Amino acid sequence: MCFLEDLIQRSMVQVSNKSYDGSITFCRVHDVLRDLAIHKAKEMNFLVVCSKPDDWKSCNKARRVAINYSSNVNEMMGDYANPNIRSLLLFGESNLDCSKYKVLRVLGCMHVEKVVLQKFKGLPHLRYLKLNSEIEGMECEFGEWIRGMKYLETLDLQRSIHGDLSKWIWQVKTLRHAILGVNCNTQGPPASVDLRNLQTLVNVNYSESRQEPASPNITEVRNLRINVHEKYFSKEEIATLLSELKNLVDLDIRGISGIDLGRIIWKDFPFYKHLKSLHIMEKSWIFNGDGNKGILSANDDDSKTLVLDDDIFPPHLTYLGLVGFEFVSDPMSVLQKLQNLKKLTISGSKEEKVLMSWRFRCSAGGFKQLEELSIYDLMVDEWEIESGAMPMLKELYVSSCDPLRVPLELVHLPSLESLSWYTDIQTNEDMIRIIHKQRPYTVTI
Repeated sequence: MCFLEDLIQRSMVQVSNKSYDGSITFCRVHDVLRDLAIHKAKEMNFLVVCSKPDDWKSCNKARRVAINYSSNVNEMMGDYANPNIRSLLLFGESNLDCSKYKVLRVLGCMHVEKVVLQKFKGLPHLRYLKLNSEIEGMECEFGEWIRGMKYLETLDLQRSIHGDLSKWIWQVKTLRHAILGVNCNTQGPPASVDLRNLQTLVNVNYSESRQEPASPNITEVRNLRINVHEKYFSKEEIATLLSELKNLVDLDIRGISGIDLGRIIWKDFPFYKHLKSLHIMEKSWIFNGDGNKGILSANDDDSKTLVLDDDIFPPHLTYLGLVGFEFVSDPMSVLQKLQNLKKLTISGSKEEKVLMSWRFRCSAGGFKQLEELSIYDLMVDEWEIESGAMPMLKELYVSSCDPLRVPLELVHLPSLESLSWYTDIQTNEDMIRIIHKQRPYTVTI
């Protein structure tokens, strides 16, 4: 990372995107510098990029190969490729037999529709595995293959389709980053498994009954995304799990069936002051921002009302997502006090939208750092934006919020570059056109 930062300081590499905790996610270089880098990589046998038939001749000594050329790959690799390849990245090729490269440490399959498991077996020295494709093979065979990797540190299956890998994946003691598929049914690790090296745990479920408490030894985790179910995972168990995560920076927790995530007191956790990103998803809560009590109460229909206190959320959040809620009063009065917030997503419930006789109000000085704001599936009467509010806002997305009308104050936001407002009200469309004439936005109606 220090080498990348040095190149950025020298203006040889440009940062194209950062995450909301300030870390670099994407970079870019000038095409001349790119061509020079590829030329020097070939000259030093550091990396070969195969995009056309003539490139294969450079593979005979290279230890790192990226393949963009899909015609006759098996034949060409057999003729030219170094059997001691350490790193192999595939773009668009699914039939390559990788099992013969026994010292392979890095394997990535990007933009590949399907891979055949039999052609990936073996590879005992793999440290990094990324599969963005459907895997053709038995679930148990795939699990056994993963379990046999004694040195695997990163497993990225985010775009792959898999079943439950719980029996195998948690036996890989060297694992540092486990990123599973969105539709994967893998259960969270049990308490008996020591995974203290784990830093990233994404898309695991706590939705089955357990013989032991769900308090795994994952104390070093920095990025956590879990799905929970009230029948099998209580609020107390969530609190037990989170109470050990002193290094947590990014938390995404989703209640599958109405678990009381709102009852969690964030101040009690060791990561409270340094959590940067928080996303919570629910379907049945009702948020109430009328007071400063910071408590939960229940009304006659057993729906839960959360009274937002000024410091209910961690103070240094740069991203906050509240998805699937029914707000009964303006949440902006509390959320605008999060001075480090750069991205905010709030939404109501698509299933039950009830007209609320309240309005959004953004006060002067509120949302000082906010750059992106997304609001959808809420029914609000009015939005008042005072002068000096949201001075850094660049992107605004509003959908399914009728009868909310477009506030004319948007024209005075100095940094606004993109406005997307999906509406059924004709007067909103007319207002957006008026605003667009005064400010050169990128507008979507």
